[in-house]
Amino acid sequence: MTVDQAVKKFKLEPLNVYTAKAKAKELNVEEVLYMNVQKNKYAYIVKDGARGYVLYQDEKSIYSKMYKGLKMTPLEP
Repeated sequence: MTVDQAVKKFKLEPLNVYTAKAKAKELNVEEVLYMNVQKNKYAYIVKDGARGYVLYQDEKSIYSKMYKGLKMTPLEP
């Protein structure tokens, strides 16, 4: 999957500079390019040095408020 395909599939939006820096620090990555948060589903496209472009997906359980598990999918530029 390419970055453009992931942006269309998950309806990701670009971030402003301040939010991108804060999220990058929170996720411990080089740069956060796109993000979409809907109720309990999270999706980010990040750029990390050695790994390149990666799609991060996670979901929060409605009942326990715990995260179900981070999925990291490598993307082509």
